[in-house]
Amino acid sequence: MPDYDGREAPTSVGEALLWGPRVLLYPLYLVSEYVLRRPLGWLVSTAEREHWPTLIINFFTFGERQGGIVPTWLIDYGLRPSFGVYAFWNDFLVADNDLRLRVAYGGTDLWQARLTDRFPVGSGTLSLTGLYDARPDNVYYGLGPNQEDAGSRYYRRQTRAFAVLQLPWVRSSGLRFGLGVREVELDGSVRCCGDPSLDEQVQAGAYPLPPGMDQVFGVFDQAVELVLDSRWPLLPENLELASDYVSPPRTGVRWALRADLAELTGQSLAIREGLAGAWLHYGTSLGGYWDVTGQQRTLGLTAIVDFVDPLGSGAVPLTDLVTLGGERPLQGYLANRLFGRSSAALRLEYRWPVAVWLDGELLYEMGNVFGAGLSGFELGQLRSSFGFGLSAVGQQDHRFQLLLALGISPYEAGAQVDSLRFVLGTTAGF
Repeated sequence: MPDYDGREAPTSVGEALLWGPRVLLYPLYLVSEYVLRRPLGWLVSTAEREHWPTLIINFFTFGERQGGIVPTWLIDYGLRPSFGVYAFWNDFLVADNDLRLRVAYGGTDLWQARLTDRFPVGSGTLSLTGLYDARPDNVYYGLGPNQEDAGSRYYRRQTRAFAVLQLPWVRSSGLRFGLGVREVELDGSVRCCGDPSLDEQVQAGAYPLPPGMDQVFGVFDQAVELVLDSRWPLLPENLELASDYVSPPRTGVRWALRADLAELTGQSLAIREGLAGAWLHYGTSLGGYWDVTGQQRTLGLTAIVDFVDPLGSGAVPLTDLVTLGGERPLQGYLANRLFGRSSAALRLEYRWPVAVWLDGELLYEMGNVFGAGLSGFELGQLRSSFGFGLSAVGQQDHRFQLLLALGISPYEAGAQVDSLRFVLGTTAGF
């Protein structure tokens, strides 16, 4: 360190720029510091002193901690809550072969099951996955940016098998290939959660029947994604496996380019019902990240666009349209709340460490869904989403998440709060 003759070191540019956000976000800082960080710090210190982690891990794991069974739950306000189990078995049958299972139940007609077998192939990783996902509480408000206030529910069942090959490259860059087949059932006659069914709203003239509704169809798809990320992964000292890398927290740029080609199987009946024989889903995202203090306090700005186009005549089914909400941008809305032929979104985020295994996040997002090729795009039709959340550090198979977010209607419609989303629980990361 330089000799400052007893004086304090000068304030860096990053530390100076932090004062503005600190003043504006002081109320959230108080919540983070005194409601979250300090109680969590006390809890972690007490847990370490009393050896709670060892007791809990020993209770839920077996075979020298190579396998285990852990309870799961998920509350996503506006959807049915669910509970279940997550199970893992490392080195299943042979070395480096990892098995993952998650099963959840949320009442009548809500079942979810996901099984993945993951093993190394050369320098990459191959995952084989089978899943079953059925739920009657999916929301629908129409297509396009100006969706109706006439909300409805519908039943969706998906049975899918797919394989994914991930090939790492320099730093955090990589290439991903996917191949899969699925069967989808959509039923708009099912009522749920005190809301009318989709078919009832269609009969009332709220909106036309969406493509693929009240049908069963099969889809074969193949996907590819290229990610160029200049950031170095951070490997904490207590982690030994490359698969345990923490998400890159440092300064850098990330660009992703993706495409997914899908086509119907057993086409004749579905095409007679108005669906296209095939369609192409493609998109890109570009983000810049700045670790303001060099201590994993990262400011990020990402632009995201997605498109889907039918190949030939017919329409793209509802399940394969571009969506926003849920884990996608505009997290203040439920998953698949917004449907369209294209979407554009901008995400501003600030992440900081709350505990050793927990990150805090502030989010502001704006965007919307539009017609083909962003047709109808206007600034006045953009929606917004504000959110505060906590999530487990890094990419994990059993991922904890807490999120409180608001969805804001389009600016030309008054920019009013029209959605509140609260999420608490664990989700599958495999």
